[in-house]
Amino acid sequence: MPTLFSIVKYCNKLLNIYAIEDAEGAYNGLQFQNSGKISKIAMAVDASLETIEKAAAIGANLLVVHHGLFWSQTVPITENIYKKYKLLMDHDIAVYSCHLPLDAHMEIGNNACIAKLLELETPVPAFEYHDVKIGIIGIRLIERHRLKMILEATFPHVIAMEFGPKNLEQIGIISGGSGSLIIQAKNYGTHTLIIGDCQQYHYNIIRENNINVYVCGHYATETFGVEALGKAIAQKFSIPFEFIHTSCPL
Repeated sequence: MPTLFSIVKYCNKLLNIYAIEDAEGAYNGLQFQNSGKISKIAMAVDASLETIEKAAAIGANLLVVHHGLFWSQTVPITENIYKKYKLLMDHDIAVYSCHLPLDAHMEIGNNACIAKLLELETPVPAFEYHDVKIGIIGIRLIERHRLKMILEATFPHVIAMEFGPKNLEQIGIISGGSGSLIIQAKNYGTHTLIIGDCQQYHYNIIRENNINVYVCGHYATETFGVEALGKAIAQKFSIPFEFIHTSCPL
């Protein structure tokens, strides 16, 4: 049976977590320790009360997530935060989190997995955040309406804003909260983006810069990386894993 710290060491190296500056308050790596025994892994997008409860219910003792427990400097351990910590301790569950390094990873990252699903050729890193390229641009000759059909078959909700070319070649992918990076599309010469979410004012940027943008959901675009990481850990250490889905529509 693998130990917690052997899995953490493997993940840290695989994801190169110390090489990427993350959002302020985020913490990549082991966030919550358990007794060290790992027999089953649960994977989820968020370290929410819901996913911790579900991890406990399936007997997992390691929860690997994209959005971890920490997003601000100091908070009191009360109410729902207390409930999370108590559940983790009562069920001997450790928490490992990887945020931007999992977006940026060129093999098991969120964007890389979506690029593979869409059969994009020659994917390369693109779209800088904190001086790190966290997105991907790849090539596929496809008509715009066909791409939209594939996305609608893949994601629960797709918002299409189509102001770019009808015949596509270069396609950019930025999972999660990616609206602020839309403006970088013109720097890369791409006019089609698949993103997680954006805000209302981004509509005018999209329209005025003649870009096709497909908003596929912050949550939905970030399920791919943690599941791919879970498969990698399970294969490396010969232990079972289970992806925990939630009904988050955003």
